[in-house]
Amino acid sequence: MHQALYSAKSSVTIFGSARTVTCAVMDYSRRLCDAINAHRPGFAAVETIEPTRPVAFVGAIVEVLRRGSIVHFQLPIEGWGNSLLPGSALMAARAATRKGRIIITLHEWTSLNQLRYLSMIPDLLASDGFVFVSPKQRASFLGTPLVGRAKKQATRVIPIGPNILPSRIDPDRVAQERTKTRGIGAAQAEIVIGYFGVLYASKRPDMLLRVVRELQDRGIKARLLVCGDFLWDKPKDREAFFALASQLGVVEWLDFRGRIDAEDELMATLAAADVFLLPFTDGVSVRRGSFQAVSQLAIPLVSTVPEDQAEFDLSPSLKTKIGNPATVLCPVNASAETFADAIIAAIAHKEDAVGVSLTGLWDEAAIAHLDIYDTFKARGDVQRL
Repeated sequence: MHQALYSAKSSVTIFGSARTVTCAVMDYSRRLCDAINAHRPGFAAVETIEPTRPVAFVGAIVEVLRRGSIVHFQLPIEGWGNSLLPGSALMAARAATRKGRIIITLHEWTSLNQLRYLSMIPDLLASDGFVFVSPKQRASFLGTPLVGRAKKQATRVIPIGPNILPSRIDPDRVAQERTKTRGIGAAQAEIVIGYFGVLYASKRPDMLLRVVRELQDRGIKARLLVCGDFLWDKPKDREAFFALASQLGVVEWLDFRGRIDAEDELMATLAAADVFLLPFTDGVSVRRGSFQAVSQLAIPLVSTVPEDQAEFDLSPSLKTKIGNPATVLCPVNASAETFADAIIAAIAHKEDAVGVSLTGLWDEAAIAHLDIYDTFKARGDVQRL
C-alpha cells in the first residue's frame, strides 16, 4: 500500500508507515501535518508506505527531494517493526540526488536499544537538521560523534502536542464506563487504576499487574483498566503479559480494552479511572503522549521522576500537572510496594487533582516547525516551488 496525503506542490513531506499500528509517532505525524497546514494550507503532507515495499519507500523520498522540497522523518518508524530500512532509506535517497533537504525528528535517543541505534547511523549522516521533542533527549544527542558540531548546536527542541484532544467528554458515558469497569458483587473494585498508551518494556507492563497484586494483598480491591495494546511485531510480549496476570491471580481484576481510536470514547473510558499509573523506566517526560493525554483529566496520577528537573520548563501546563498534590512521582526503579503506596497517597488528594489544557501546543509546534523550514529556505537550501 502506498498512500500519499499531499499535493504535488507540498513543501514538506512527512514519511511514515502505512501499516495500522498502535504507534503514537504516526498519530503525532498526522497531527503535526494538520497543525502546519492550518497556518499554511497545503504546505505539508504525510506519505505512508507499507514496509513490504522498500524500493517504493526510497523512491518516494527521492521524488520529494528532486522537487527541491523537504523530507521530514519521524524516527523511529515503529510501523516497520524490526526492519532496518528506515535507518538507511535517507542515505539511499541522498545518493540518488543532492536536491532538497532532510530533517529528522528523533522521538527517542537515550532509550534506543543498540541495534536500532546502529541501524539509524546512515540516516543521521544524511540529515541536514534535527528536531527533538524533549530537552533531555537533545542534551544526550549533543555528545554523539556521528554529527558535526554545527548541526548538533542547531538542533531544536519542540515539545509534542497531544495526540488526543477530545472535543467533549460525555458525563453520562463516563458514568456508564465507571459502572462497567468497577463491576458488581464480590468482584466490584474499590480502586480503578487507569493506564493509557502502547505497552512495551520501558512502560513496565509487568509492574502494572504487580501493583494490582500488591493492593489486593493489602485487602484493597483494585482493578487495572488498560486502554492501549502491545506493538504489533511483539506478540510474545502480549502473551507474557496475560500469562503473568494469570500467574499473579489478577486476571479477573484486569479490564483490557486495547486501542480505542475514537477520541471521545477513549477519554470517557479513561475518565472512569480513579488514578493513572505510568511507570516509565526513563522518567515522565514531555515526549510521552500517554502522559499528555491523561494530564487533561482531573484525575490523580502516579508516574516516575523525570530524568531532568528542567524537563517541563518549556511546558508550563504539564509542569502544573507534575507539581499538583494529586501527582506522586516515584523512583524509576520503584517496587510494586512503592507504587502502591503512591497510588494511595495520590487518591488521598483526589479533590486537588487538575486537568490541564493543552490545546495551544499544536499551534506552538506548528509555528516552531515553520520557523525551521523557513530557515532552510532563507539559506537557499530548498528551492521555491
